Parts: sequence; structure tokens; C-alpha cells
Amino acid sequence: MALPFAAPVPDDVHAQLAALGTKLEYLHPALHAGEAARRTATPNHPANSAGTRAYQEHVRVVREAHIRHEGWKRLLHDHLELVCNADKTMAIGIMVGDAATGNPSLRPTNLHRRGAATERAAENNAQLELFPRPGAPDEIFLRAEESVQLQTWFLVSYRVQVGDAVRIHSELSLPARMERGFVMEWKKRIPLPVLEMDGVELPDEDGPDEIDIPVDFR
Repeated sequence: MALPFAAPVPDDVHAQLAALGTKLEYLHPALHAGEAARRTATPNHPANSAGTRAYQEHVRVVREAHIRHEGWKRLLHDHLELVCNADKTMAIGIMVGDAATGNPSLRPTNLHRRGAATERAAENNAQLELFPRPGAPDEIFLRAEESVQLQTWFLVSYRVQVGDAVRIHSELSLPARMERGFVMEWKKRIPLPVLEMDGVELPDEDGPDEIDIPVDFR
């Protein structure tokens, strides 16, 4: 699979991300890893395997980059898989957007209906953790008073396949209002450059030769 190509980055994008304590260098690799993981699913996998594998890698890489380089912590809060800054004021999650994602002239929303946890995050009324639980060194939990201060941003992405190339449109955005599981209003949006990847190769559903698996009968 060829290395991804990203469109030129406006200076204000770097500045806006820096103000939040993050970088494009943490976000684009997560999208790349998700696309690579998506391509490991074959037609014989369950129908949602490709999307699930992409989501898992998005979460993993975003977490690892911020933990390693910025001292952030892993956070599972109100069923949302997040990474949270040291001040416990900002967290980043993952969301699949629609075709308007990344376009500052349009108003995107999430492609799939989200649960109540995302709506609570958008309203800044997330379900509170009254007592923090002990966790691993790279993991934190929020007290009630800390939950109120947390802003939950989402790395929103939408992939478009054109021939043997894939373009991933994305943005880091802060939802403000939801209706029936879909974002209707964003408080802040930071559209990111389009990430282009070629060499789309689906794994073989079956190998070229019959697979011989030895079985030892006892």
C-alpha cells in the first residue's frame, strides 16, 4: 500500500490544533492506520468488520500519539472511548461523518446514529463518575466536578473511493447540539487537509490454492 498524500495545510489549521494541544501529525496517521486495517477485512468477515477495524485503529493511534508525545491519558467516559489531556479539560473521540465532512462551506453530521452518550457529551452533561476508579498509568477517570469542565471533540472522517484511490475527508470538531442521534450544530470545526491513499487492495477471500489444515484425530 502506497504512502498517503495530504493536501497542503493552511497555517491556521496548525495554529488551531496547537491551541487545543494536538497536531495534524497525530490525527492523519490515525486515519491512515484505520484505512489499512479496513483493507484486512474480506467478504467472508461479518458485514461490519471493515468499519469496526478502522474505528479500533483510529482510537488506538490517536490515543498512542497523544499519550506518547503530549502526556495525555486514556479515558473511557460514559461509554465513549477517548484520550484526554492532563488538565482534564479536553478529550478526543472518533466519529464517522457524512459527505459534507471536511468542507467548511457545508454542515456535516455523523453518518450513523450515535447513542445517548454522544448527545450528553454535546450538551456537556455527560453522565458523572462520582468516584474515580483506580486505573493503569496511562488511564484516568473523571470526578463529577471534572466532568462538567470536559469538552469532547471528535475526529470526524468520511472516505471516498475513486477507482483504486481513496480520499479521506476529515475534521476535528466540537458538537454542540444533537437530535435523534445526529449532530445538528457544531460549536467549532477545524477542517483538515484531504488525505489521499492509492493502491487499494482487498485481501484474498480464498487463497489461490486449497488450504490444507492438518487435524490430529485422537
